[in-house]
Amino acid sequence: MEANHNKPICNSTTRLTVHPDLEKNNKEEEEDIKQQQQQEYEILKRRISSHPLYDLLVENHLDCLKVSAIGYEERNTLSTNQQKISHKPINSSFLLHSDLDHFMEAYIAALSKLKEAMQEPQEESLAFVNSMHSQLRDLITPPSSQPPSASSGTINEI
Repeated sequence: MEANHNKPICNSTTRLTVHPDLEKNNKEEEEDIKQQQQQEYEILKRRISSHPLYDLLVENHLDCLKVSAIGYEERNTLSTNQQKISHKPINSSFLLHSDLDHFMEAYIAALSKLKEAMQEPQEESLAFVNSMHSQLRDLITPPSSQPPSASSGTINEI
C-alpha cells in the first residue's frame, strides 16, 4: 500500500478531457467578455468625444500636425477640418469624471508642449536659412551707391 503513495497521480498517457458543455460555456463566456469589452470601449469613446475639452484636444492635435513635416495639401485639409469642429455644450455629468478630466487636461498640455518643441527647431532653421539667403544676396548684389575709394586702383593706374 505504501508503494501506491509514491506513484504519480498523472502520467503521460492520462489525458484531461473537457466536457463538451463546459467547452461551449467557455466559448460563450469569452464571447460575452469580448462583447462587454467592446461596449465599454464604445462608451469610453462616446465619453471622450462628448467631453467639453475634446474640441481643444483635437485642435491641439491638428496644430501639432500642421507644425510637423506634412505637405501643403494636408495642411489645407487640416485647416478645413479644424474649422468644421463644432463646439459641444458642456454636459454637467462630466463633473463626476475627474479621471477623464485630468487625462484630457494632461493630454492637451502634452500636445501643446510637443507643438512648442517641434516649432523651436523649425524656427531656428528658418532663421538660419533666411540669414544665409541674406548673406548670399549681399555677396551677389554689386554695391551700387558706394563711390570708388582712393585705395582701390584700376588697371590703368598700375
